[in-house]
Amino acid sequence: MPFMKSLSAALMAATLLTSAAQAEPEQKDVTIAVGGKVALYYLPLNIADLKGYFADEGLNVQIVDFQGGSKSVQAVVGGSADVLSSSFEHVVNLQALGRNFVGIVLQGRYPGFALSVTPELGETWTSAADLKGKKVGVTAPGSSTNAMVNLLLKKAGLTPDDVAIIGIGAGAGVLAAVQQGQVDAVVQADPATTLLVDEGLAKVVVDTRTAEGSQEVYGGPMPAASLSVPQDFAEENPETVQALVNAMENSLQFLQTATAEEILEVLPSEMMVGGDRDAYLKMIEAVRPSYSPDGRFTDEAMNTVLAVMKEENEAVGNAEIDMDATYTNEFIDKAIAGE
Repeated sequence: MPFMKSLSAALMAATLLTSAAQAEPEQKDVTIAVGGKVALYYLPLNIADLKGYFADEGLNVQIVDFQGGSKSVQAVVGGSADVLSSSFEHVVNLQALGRNFVGIVLQGRYPGFALSVTPELGETWTSAADLKGKKVGVTAPGSSTNAMVNLLLKKAGLTPDDVAIIGIGAGAGVLAAVQQGQVDAVVQADPATTLLVDEGLAKVVVDTRTAEGSQEVYGGPMPAASLSVPQDFAEENPETVQALVNAMENSLQFLQTATAEEILEVLPSEMMVGGDRDAYLKMIEAVRPSYSPDGRFTDEAMNTVLAVMKEENEAVGNAEIDMDATYTNEFIDKAIAGE
């Protein structure tokens, strides 16, 4: 049965069993796998947790952190986690590999990744061709930061074999890797990017923290972090999924309306890499435009991600991808309507 039809049928069945009050989640204990929790790329997820929005929806959510997106994907595929918080690219790649996941809410409308290089390399930088023979740090091999490197290399006439990809996570280890000379360049989101620049350790040469930067690198609005679930989880637990999306919608609205100071007050000190309050205030203002204003997936963004992945990902390029099966706005539309 096609996903959208089967999902609609499941939602209809749940509605018939529900009184005027919202139904209880079928599964209250939910584990969410994320790769690089401290990255501001995942701030909407963290806000939903820290502000108690998940608890307000009757959920007991545990967020399990991994080194990068590829590791968090493995956790959900392997069954040790229920929900995936990752770059939406992983959902498309999973379909190409024969695994059906569906995006249920978009956290970021463009990636917010930046390619930063050492000051020495930055002095002579001309293009991604200068990465040849260099060591490039990413959150984890196979993650969306790695995918951005692959795309830039291909545009420069190089292949992934022309560089050494090194997984360095997304936290304090990024600064250490650069300080110790383990890498010559990194692709990271904030806070790592801003902290590297503020410490004089790196220079940003490619930046997708803005709509213009996303257009330059990806050719359009590139969907970033999303929450996704296996198709059968969505069909079997529609009220649980709705509760997750309701919480994320509240988080996205908070990020749209709160001041940078109010947002920072929510974050515990252990989530602020380096602990510099002023730096985080600056970062929050810089990355805020990258968050989705409403959590919806758009046709334009779906077209962009498919075109990009067919170009840089061999598995996707060789597969027949049904983009309509990779996401749904049904839950977010209900959340926005207050249903």
